[in-house]
Amino acid sequence: MRIFYVIDSLKIGGAEMLLLAMVRRYLRLDHQIQVAYFSEGPLHDELTELGVPVHRISRRGLADPRALFRLLALLRRERPEVVHTHLRKSDLLGQPAAAIAGTRVRVSSIHNEDPWRRNKLLTLIHRVCTGRCQKVIAVSREAGEFLVETGTYPAEKIVSIDNGIDLERFDPERVVPADKTTLWGLEPGDPAIGIVGRLEPQKGHHVLLEAAAIVVREMPGARFVIVGDGPLRPELEAQRARLGLEEHVVFAGISRDVPATLAALDVVVSSSLWEGLPLTLLEAMAMAKPLVCTAVGGVRSLLEDGRTGVVVAPGDPEALSRGLLRLLGDPREAARLGARAAATVRESYSEETMHERILDVYRSLQTGEARECV
Repeated sequence: MRIFYVIDSLKIGGAEMLLLAMVRRYLRLDHQIQVAYFSEGPLHDELTELGVPVHRISRRGLADPRALFRLLALLRRERPEVVHTHLRKSDLLGQPAAAIAGTRVRVSSIHNEDPWRRNKLLTLIHRVCTGRCQKVIAVSREAGEFLVETGTYPAEKIVSIDNGIDLERFDPERVVPADKTTLWGLEPGDPAIGIVGRLEPQKGHHVLLEAAAIVVREMPGARFVIVGDGPLRPELEAQRARLGLEEHVVFAGISRDVPATLAALDVVVSSSLWEGLPLTLLEAMAMAKPLVCTAVGGVRSLLEDGRTGVVVAPGDPEALSRGLLRLLGDPREAARLGARAAATVRESYSEETMHERILDVYRSLQTGEARECV
């Protein structure tokens, strides 16, 4: 098939990395792929190296009135059989452009339980602009239920396809851990607690820093490694200073070797305030890492508190710190939870399964079959 993806950015993020994995997989299956985007990022070069044509729609996002016409012209020229949009800007422009261009298969992926969808006016605008989309892929069952609850889409338009990861790449038996002394300045015996993700409000880093201040009062040797970058970095660095955590919290920047980074951590934490089904969580589980996570989005059904991880309420630094201290103080329990988490992911969350189910959605729409996409 000729598949045309539209995504908000080519930066490092969950949706973007999912797209890159899909592109790699589908190229191996001899599909023809093109990608259109708004914001520049390092994935541009990776896509180009794969031989994928990439098209920047606009530097100004939705503020550029010509963006829709550029995308429409692209679709009319390239005539893809499938248009698959990811994230808000791409949905708002990509779906109407695909409908006007007469693209046969029009699909959107919803990656998060975005709070803005609870605003009835914004949801109405989004529903009107994307109403010609034929199928909506929610990255978890909870995300799909959220779309129905907020009136974004009817249930019959939604298919839930859980995120999946490359289980060979995230195999703890194959991965050499990063040197945490060289990379982050940690001593070999320092307990390392890590979070991987964009530095933006969704990920709740400000809550984690409050929790870190509580943890280091009880366990002064604990060290926190914040992997990722984003617009909140200056604000979070200032918060680190206010809390007196300069010696305890490292801002490590973006990692392009996530398996080695995860392998070097003792505990992985997710402090998100909302989610769909975070890839970094699945990756940490595959690496058999003990987890402390907030109960948001697909995390609620993925992790069982006390069996495959420690699950706490979002936005609560006290609860987050208690979960971290619990695992740091009981290495045997931490190892047990990590092993069970790894078994869960290996049983049900492979990217091969995810990719094949997405292709099934394309095929069923292409052939006009009325069956449910499962």
